[in-house]
Amino acid sequence: MTIYYGMAQWQHPAWVNWLYPASLPSAERIARYSQVFSTVEVGSTFYTKVDDAQLMRWYESVSDEFKFSFKAPQTVTHRLIERPWSDVQRDWLAFMDSLQPLQAKLGPTMLQFPAICDERALDTILALCDMWTLSAPLSVEVRNLAYFDKSQTEQGFLAGLSGRKVNRVVMDSRPVFSTEAYCESLIDAQKKKPRVPCHPVATSNHPVVRFIGHPDLPRNNLWLDQWAVKLSQWLSDGLTPSVFVHSSDNIAAPTLAAQLDEKVRSLTPNYQSALVLPQSQEQVSLW
Repeated sequence: MTIYYGMAQWQHPAWVNWLYPASLPSAERIARYSQVFSTVEVGSTFYTKVDDAQLMRWYESVSDEFKFSFKAPQTVTHRLIERPWSDVQRDWLAFMDSLQPLQAKLGPTMLQFPAICDERALDTILALCDMWTLSAPLSVEVRNLAYFDKSQTEQGFLAGLSGRKVNRVVMDSRPVFSTEAYCESLIDAQKKKPRVPCHPVATSNHPVVRFIGHPDLPRNNLWLDQWAVKLSQWLSDGLTPSVFVHSSDNIAAPTLAAQLDEKVRSLTPNYQSALVLPQSQEQVSLW
């Protein structure tokens, strides 16, 4: 029974003297991060082509058990509608080629489609899934509300993913939208994060959860409790989830991940977690 827990990044200024000491060079922080978490979202591949040598340096910095979840380039996803299909295919194939040497340490690669990609894009989304040739899992996140209608469009989407053994990315932004935006981090989060219904449906063996926590940590317990039940169920069903925990400023995201994992442990007798956060700055200083 395994849950891969990770963040949206492997370094943050607020994590210095907690997850890693201030003396640790920036380039070495991924290795220290990987001693605490078992996966990470890599958003840099969405924005630009990352050099193959850089990808290999990251690969070689982590243990064999660690998994990277790379985001597909925006030229494939966010510009899907405006670009010629042949250009989209070329970029998707090139991206897959760049990941080929990393397959042993790949978690679910993410195709994230913007709200402009409505139900008319479904056939094209599934065509991209059909092109996936790597041995690692693939996942798809959609943000157009048509895919959350609990009717024909969503059913067709889920069936299309399931038939291809592709995982749905479940976005849970409920916490961050549960109050008015009373601080800068909430204002920013509510501008940038999608406000979509949370439909926790697993379409293949590696479901992906992206949980966006509220900065008032106790407010998250309602949703963490719900996710603990669902994750425990998925583990019992033999699934291997990846859970990426964010918060409005990501400072407390590691704490939220640990709280969620503790709730899962309390519900799942045979589950043994490897997620252990440093308890204090003093502990970090001993590393």
